Amino acid sequence: MHGVLTHASLARIPASALALLGRLRTYASVQVRIEEQRAWVRWDEAGFQVLRALLPVEGAEFFEKLDSSWHLCGYSLPAFEIPEDGFVPLAMVLTPAAVHTVPDEAEALPRVQFALKRSSEIHSARALLCKPGALAVWADMATLGEFNGILAARSGDLVLVTATGDASLPPLAGAERYWGERLLFPLGYGPDPDLPESALLTALSIRDDEFALVRHAAVEVIPRGVLQPLTRASARLGAGA
Repeated sequence: MHGVLTHASLARIPASALALLGRLRTYASVQVRIEEQRAWVRWDEAGFQVLRALLPVEGAEFFEKLDSSWHLCGYSLPAFEIPEDGFVPLAMVLTPAAVHTVPDEAEALPRVQFALKRSSEIHSARALLCKPGALAVWADMATLGEFNGILAARSGDLVLVTATGDASLPPLAGAERYWGERLLFPLGYGPDPDLPESALLTALSIRDDEFALVRHAAVEVIPRGVLQPLTRASARLGAGA
C-alpha cells in the first residue's frame, strides 16, 4: 500500500458492505462493531485484502493511529468518537449461507489441500518481510544504486520488499525471505502439491494484476500496484522517522 492509506487500520463503512469481507473471516484480528446502519472494521493483519475490499465502498472512511490518537487518513487533526471496545471477530458477524448440494452422477474429483512443505532446492530470494525500522536503518546507509529495482509496500507493522531484474535485496538480519515470481514461498519451502506456478495461480484464483505471498498461516493476495519504488525518504516515512 502506498500514500495516505499506508498505515490505515480502522474503517467506518455502511453495515450493508460487511459482506465484502467474507473471505477474511479466517483472520482473527479482523474485527467489527456494528452501530445501526454503520459498522467499524479494524485489523492488525490482512491489510492488503481489507483495503482492496473496502476501497470501492461509497462513503467508506479510513483511519490511522498516530501516537495515541486516531486520525482520518490524510488529515492531521484527531478524530473523535472512535470506539475502543465492543468489537467482535468478523467470523461472529458474518456466517456462510446454507449450502444446498445437488447429487452428481459423475465421480467427484478428490479434494487437494494446498500447503507448504520442506524443500532442499536452492532458490534465490526475490522478496522479504521486515520491520519498517530495520529497513530505514539500511536505507540511511545505502547508496543510490542500491535502491535501483527495489520495490516496497507496508502493511501494518511489516514491509514487503521485492527485487526486480538484477537488483539485490537489502541484507537485513531477521527478515523473512521469499523466492518465486508471482507466488512467493519462504526460502526452504515449496508448494504441496508441487505443481507448476500457472496451475497454482489458477487454482488460487490469482488475477494477472496480482501476486501472492504464501505464508505458513495464510495466502495473502496482493495487487501489484501497491508496490512502489523504495527511496530513502519513503523508508524513513514508513518507520515514522
